[in-house]
Amino acid sequence: MLAIEVELLTGRYAATAYNDRGRAEWPPHPARFFSALVAALHDHDEVDPVERAALLWLERQSAPLLWADPESKVGRRQVQDVYVPVNDVTLGLDTEIRRAENAFQQADGGSRRKIAEMKLAIARSAPNIVEAAPSDKALKTAIALLPERRTRQVRTFPVVIPETPTFAFLWEAADATEHREALQRLCLRVTKLGHSSSLVRCNVVDHDISPTLVPSDEGDTILRVIGAGQLERLDRAFTHHCGVESRVLPARPQRYRSISKVTTPAPQAESVFSADWIVFEHVGGSRLLSSRSIDLAQALRAALLEQHGDKGLSAAFSCDSGSTPAEQAQVAFVPLPFVGHEHADGTIMGCALVLPRQLPRSKCETLLRLVARWEKERSNKRGNLTLAGESLPLFTVRRVDVSAKRSLSPELWCRASTRFITATPIALDRNPGNLRSNQNGTAHKAAVKAQHSISDACLRVAGIRPASVEVSLAPLLPGAQHARDFLPWPGRPARMRIHADIRFEERVRGPLLLGAGRYFGLGLCLPAEDR
Repeated sequence: MLAIEVELLTGRYAATAYNDRGRAEWPPHPARFFSALVAALHDHDEVDPVERAALLWLERQSAPLLWADPESKVGRRQVQDVYVPVNDVTLGLDTEIRRAENAFQQADGGSRRKIAEMKLAIARSAPNIVEAAPSDKALKTAIALLPERRTRQVRTFPVVIPETPTFAFLWEAADATEHREALQRLCLRVTKLGHSSSLVRCNVVDHDISPTLVPSDEGDTILRVIGAGQLERLDRAFTHHCGVESRVLPARPQRYRSISKVTTPAPQAESVFSADWIVFEHVGGSRLLSSRSIDLAQALRAALLEQHGDKGLSAAFSCDSGSTPAEQAQVAFVPLPFVGHEHADGTIMGCALVLPRQLPRSKCETLLRLVARWEKERSNKRGNLTLAGESLPLFTVRRVDVSAKRSLSPELWCRASTRFITATPIALDRNPGNLRSNQNGTAHKAAVKAQHSISDACLRVAGIRPASVEVSLAPLLPGAQHARDFLPWPGRPARMRIHADIRFEERVRGPLLLGAGRYFGLGLCLPAEDR
């Protein structure tokens, strides 16, 4: 067993939640702590190979257990907007110098010509310290450093104050005998976790610690954890941002549950789609509403087809042929709109490839390789990819492991619930009739047929029929758009599109994608048990 104890020397933990700038992170995320160990690794000019080997071993371990105060024993400081002076505006000039120095450090020591070129690049990148005749731009930059001239930007400093100013990360199945000493040296050099004011003392400990949080697919606490290759990803990311530019911590989400909490029985019914998503965040280009979901989904699929061809994707996009719906499921291209919040406006925040639950591992790996190749060959230096179609304006995305945008979190859509409400309307398999008719009984009969069609769709996707279905042409979630705003596929017969509020007798695990357009963003349902 390996246990690392962290003491908050000031009794407070200052770290901003990755998905809410106004809220402090608690409990501390394992991925953040691993990054602190990596920072300690690079404290010295020469990286200790023994310490590096210890971190390579640690990243291959399973997600750790945690011992930390529960939310009920944690105080949260009220967050206020604070206007602080910006950093020295000339620090941005150091970016090119740092990049040149990084390239110099990575150069082959036996290549004199290459080293000479790197030294020349550093010399050219370095700005002049003193100018005999400074330009207007240089004078303006210098004046901006004076206290009365420095601009101020809004900042927030969320803080939590736990009742017990100590927490721990536990790897119960890990045998750390070989790496214990190296990990202890790294821990002793970790002085902060989160904000620079969050001072800590870390130690590898021997005494028994009872965890309070354990990894569990049924948990309701989501923490960022790491996996194999994390150290390499962090090193590669630093080469790009040089500690100056903004960056996103590479990580994967992991559900945790309280070990003392009585867990809800696992849902018996589950969607044929899994929580394994390849997520792309919208980072530029046009702003699209959810009514353009089909266009965006087709553009994403077309981009992959253009790169690899239909033959290369057909084998990776579907499960092996079978007789059950789960065995016939395919990869879905799903735009993810901002809905369900009082301020939601239906804007598409990104999109995802949603994998079938029974997709064989070999096909999953093939799909990941195809996406990686598409990124490598078509993305720019920042990893941005551009999607476009005949009637679709440019829409720029970037693949992310974890996004600060809640709409892009698979956990939002994959929660188990007894109630689901459509974020995008369901394209019915059969025309139910005129739902707008004023004739006696016509609209009612059409509504009943629509309910039966949705019930059949639930049976195909979740293996269970709902207890009740309410249908509506108008949206039922804040931010969702009217069914009439969703245009039919060009060249195909128009299908009735309808919103629904679906309730089950038992909890069903999402994601729930229903109807004829489920592989292209229609029929996306939001778990809404708490609404």
